[in-house]
Amino acid sequence: MIRRRLNNRRPAVTHDIEGARYKVTVGFDELARPRELFLNGAKAGSDLDAILGDVAVVVSVALQHGVSAGAMAVSVGRTGSPPVAVSIIGTALDLLASYEREAAP
Repeated sequence: MIRRRLNNRRPAVTHDIEGARYKVTVGFDELARPRELFLNGAKAGSDLDAILGDVAVVVSVALQHGVSAGAMAVSVGRTGSPPVAVSIIGTALDLLASYEREAAP
């Protein structure tokens, strides 16, 4: 699948998660489908800041190549016995998947 370039100006929405500790910004294409992710909230320059930035780029590229957020969310296992804690990345993917369901025809 070929990556489709997004418009230079596009709508986006920012959410606070985990008690406003982290911010997730979702960028949308012209059909209101999520196509871009930004994650921040870690101390600037920290390893976690770099990981969140790298994950956001990888998820954004996958979305722009046609991989569904729902498929990525399912692949990031967060259930088990006992239940595994939900990560910031898993929460962001769940949020993207919910926007994807809203945009579905």
